[in-house]
Amino acid sequence: MIKPESHIIKGLAQAVRQHPELLAWMEGVLAHELKRLPYAVDNPAVFQGRCQMMVELIEFAQQSPAIAAKL
Repeated sequence: MIKPESHIIKGLAQAVRQHPELLAWMEGVLAHELKRLPYAVDNPAVFQGRCQMMVELIEFAQQSPAIAAKL
């Protein structure tokens, strides 16, 4: 993932703190994609990429308040 600029990190941290339902929604999207993964016959790499991206975004969103506090 491309490292975002500090103002992006601070914005995400603020959004996560003020709206924790965003993380819940992202986790729901990940769960949905993981359920679809076993049935991805045509091109499983696309579904795997979606899952990987969601995992990275969720982890980054969860860590963003701590990262923003250090900036």
